[in-house]
Amino acid sequence: MRRDNRVGPAPRRQLAAVVLAGLVLSTTLVAASALTQSSQCCPDQHPYVSLYNRSLSHVESVLVHGDGQAFAAVAQDPSLARPAVIGSATGDAYRAQRPLWSYLAWAGSFGQPRLVPWVMAALAALSGAAATWVMALLLLRHRVSPWWAPLVVVGVRAVMGFTPELLAFALLGAGVLCWRSRRDGWAVGALCLAALTRESMLVGVAALACWELACHPRTRASIRRLGELGWPFAAYALWVGVIDVRLGTLPYGTSAARLGLPGAGLASALAHGPDPTSVLAGATTAALVTVGAVTFARRDVLTWVTVGFAGFATLLGSVVWTTDGLVRTLLPLYALGGVAIAGGWVTQLARRRHEVGGAALID
Repeated sequence: MRRDNRVGPAPRRQLAAVVLAGLVLSTTLVAASALTQSSQCCPDQHPYVSLYNRSLSHVESVLVHGDGQAFAAVAQDPSLARPAVIGSATGDAYRAQRPLWSYLAWAGSFGQPRLVPWVMAALAALSGAAATWVMALLLLRHRVSPWWAPLVVVGVRAVMGFTPELLAFALLGAGVLCWRSRRDGWAVGALCLAALTRESMLVGVAALACWELACHPRTRASIRRLGELGWPFAAYALWVGVIDVRLGTLPYGTSAARLGLPGAGLASALAHGPDPTSVLAGATTAALVTVGAVTFARRDVLTWVTVGFAGFATLLGSVVWTTDGLVRTLLPLYALGGVAIAGGWVTQLARRRHEVGGAALID
């Protein structure tokens, strides 16, 4: 029998309190990142975005210590007319394939370059609240306390680096929630935006399609509905076409070190990386979460998304395994897999109590 995951109307006051906690937490992390960051760039190197090769404010300094500087560069050049500021057209194309974050910063700053870092800081705080909200809804749906939701903000450094991973995760999670509720238009819209925030979210879309195909009867209506999940891929492909027209190159020229043959990047990171223990911990955690989700909630759509990202993890290059980019890339695996495990565990406990209660009545 198919397990019904539906819950009644969410306790709005509790949900609002959880989201507020997530907003306060993410705002605190953003402020702490800016206040404690050195105004000088990275040791022994210059920012790879030439716009910030100068005296910096503390907020700008947060950007240049990570990939936030690339999103800020695109926000200051929305027409992609100045690829040289990132170093080359290929580098600009790679960063520009994730346009939503940059264009939100451009719109919020009204095209004023000096305001871009501040807008990105605000977006980082708001994305933390959005990710908390989606996590809370998923936890409630799985009959787990929503107060675990703010942990998603702590578990990834996206807030402290002003990068879009939490927004991408929130959009992917919202898309899955809407799809499960058969609000297909909202689901497809959220998934398209997720793909345009971070292209790796397409792994989650593909996993959602596989779950839909494997766990539901195949009728004309279901196949037609399944076809709607092609829109996120089409939206991303269309944007890549725009990049190719504007810059004369596709965004994959710098991906060689980030993707490779299955297992090759992990093996290289363990053998030659600066911190093999950290690499092993990340890989072990991902494996344990995946196995746990499959064990406790095999038919849960979140488990399918977790398995999809676990497969994607085997393709990651050594440069991803040896940086904080690993957690940012595999955030859906860790977060959604954790929810699936918790929900499956709660369901199994409830079933056992019911069986024990039934046996006691018979006795």
